[in-house]
Amino acid sequence: MLKKHNRERLLELFFRNPTQEDFQLRELSRALKLAPVSVKAYLDELEKGKLIKKTAHRISKYPLYQANRDLDYFKFLKRNNTLINIYESGLINFVYDSCAPDVIILFGSCSRGEDIEDSDMDIFIQSNRKNLNLSRYEELLGRKINLFFEQSFINLSSELKNNIINGVKLKGYLKIY
Repeated sequence: MLKKHNRERLLELFFRNPTQEDFQLRELSRALKLAPVSVKAYLDELEKGKLIKKTAHRISKYPLYQANRDLDYFKFLKRNNTLINIYESGLINFVYDSCAPDVIILFGSCSRGEDIEDSDMDIFIQSNRKNLNLSRYEELLGRKINLFFEQSFINLSSELKNNIINGVKLKGYLKIY
């Protein structure tokens, strides 16, 4: 829906591979199908904003790039990128149309922007349990999706309640009582 500019396309590679510590300029250039000069300019911009870190290869001394996962702003942008991808995939409308829940909440590492390559996506759905085929959305989003169904919020453990409350509401209204 939203057109992604080249800078955002580059940053998305770091969002999708946050633990990779050895991105090289030419590798990024090939992945984005952009000239190395352009990619280098974007990398310099992201490094200046502290969104990525630059180190030297221990043998060849070529620069290596990695995500700055400790930066709160990186986590904020990563979380927002995840939310955009969830909405654009159609997952929210599919779940809402299938279950008619009171609320849909993303919680866990994805809601904090702390997810890594093999993290799953945890979504709370306040409704009766339904079996949904999520394979299409798992493929689109590149990760496993775990749905947690519960009609009554009170029935959940304190720890799970806390995680859900600190998550991101995707649709609806959370009924606690």
